[in-house]
Amino acid sequence: MIFETIQALAETRNVHLEALEIALGLPEGTFRTWNQTAPCNKLAEVARYFHVSVETLLN
Repeated sequence: MIFETIQALAETRNVHLEALEIALGLPEGTFRTWNQTAPCNKLAEVARYFHVSVETLLN
């Protein structure tokens, strides 16, 4: 669910996920793993990047 939310936000802003991962200092493919594992402490940075709450990403 988290991955799909981040992906949708990125698409609405014409941002490639790979570019977002680089901008946030995340390893390639990080977002895809967040559906299977608990997100790292970078989730708050992703929320700030998109100007949304962490709760928005988790819903």
